[in-house]
Amino acid sequence: MTIEYKTASSKANVNMGFNIESNYGDDLLPKARVKNDPVRVTTESFELPPSDPVIEEKTRQRKAKILSTRIKNFTEGVDLFKRFEKVNIMELNYCAENWNYFDKPTREELLKLIGSIENIGLVSPLVLLREVNDTLTIISGKSRVIAMRNLFANTQNERYLFAPAFILDYSEVDEYYLRNLIIDSNLQYRKISKNTLIMAAIERFEILKRSKMYRSDTQIVEALSEEFLVARSTLFTYISLRKLREEVMVLLLENRIKLEPAKCLARVNHDMQLMILENFGIEHINELHRIKYLTKQDNLTLPRLLRRIETAKELVPWKTRVTIVVNKYLIEPCLKYVGDFKKYAIENFEEKFNTKNSDKYCKVAVNYEEMKYYLEKEIINKSLLDLVFAKNREELLRL
Repeated sequence: MTIEYKTASSKANVNMGFNIESNYGDDLLPKARVKNDPVRVTTESFELPPSDPVIEEKTRQRKAKILSTRIKNFTEGVDLFKRFEKVNIMELNYCAENWNYFDKPTREELLKLIGSIENIGLVSPLVLLREVNDTLTIISGKSRVIAMRNLFANTQNERYLFAPAFILDYSEVDEYYLRNLIIDSNLQYRKISKNTLIMAAIERFEILKRSKMYRSDTQIVEALSEEFLVARSTLFTYISLRKLREEVMVLLLENRIKLEPAKCLARVNHDMQLMILENFGIEHINELHRIKYLTKQDNLTLPRLLRRIETAKELVPWKTRVTIVVNKYLIEPCLKYVGDFKKYAIENFEEKFNTKNSDKYCKVAVNYEEMKYYLEKEIINKSLLDLVFAKNREELLRL
């Protein structure tokens, strides 16, 4: 029997997320790459000895049983607590990377966890899966195992060698149930980065869709919104990223494309997404002001898109932010300069932008809470603030 292990790497300065090529169980996440991607996939093949016919038959029987009970797993749940044991942490295996892609604990988080275990012991038992070959795989508790292994390595105290665990049997749980359990346990206890949350939402959506528990996509999103404690509109945004073709989704999950450019690309068809990646370039994909322009129109032919790309290369951001932080001795002259600038902006650009609200082209923000103290001590006066916040010529004339 031959198995393949794929890894993604790049000589370019590419900030990679988790190994998207990791492949175990059903493919719920994308794998395709655009042809000009500097990341290259390496495939290693391993020849395994002939498998035990008894184990093969057990695996076949398990698959047949699980497929018939998948919906039952989700609707009725699984008794997590019926098998409780103390297990040797050095004999536990981590689960597949494409199942548990959540970030490892930071150094500070790990030290805090180590301190907690050292002081009061392991309060929350692990959740493990007993595989067909009798080995144990960590479903929930990877960070706790890392912390305990650190403690045992440094103290050789057997108190840290054995951990309490609830053990699920391979014959009674489905892959989708286990992957759901991994997502649940990480969402409950961990700080989750936006990209990881997007990945978890998309995977969870796909699992629930395949489990056929809900009649519509909207019902799934509403359920996920309550579960993830995220606004429905935010979750709809995340799920809408499923409109991205695989090559773009891979970049998103590898943290190589930001959320806003990804949302822009999701507005156009798959062919256009690929043409933009191949002709504008992956290295420019996070230039938001240019991506917005390129995705303003859908269904462009390649010649028209190439002309827009040439135009896009000349574009600069329509707006930008300038932050000024000043000492109390400089607040009055600073606001005088800002007030004069605001007056100049209104007198010269109100007609150009055809608006009575200067925030459209020159918005000034200050810390209102702190301004009241400067007013109280007469370091600045109200007329100066009124000038800074003037919206149009009429307000200027009233000053």
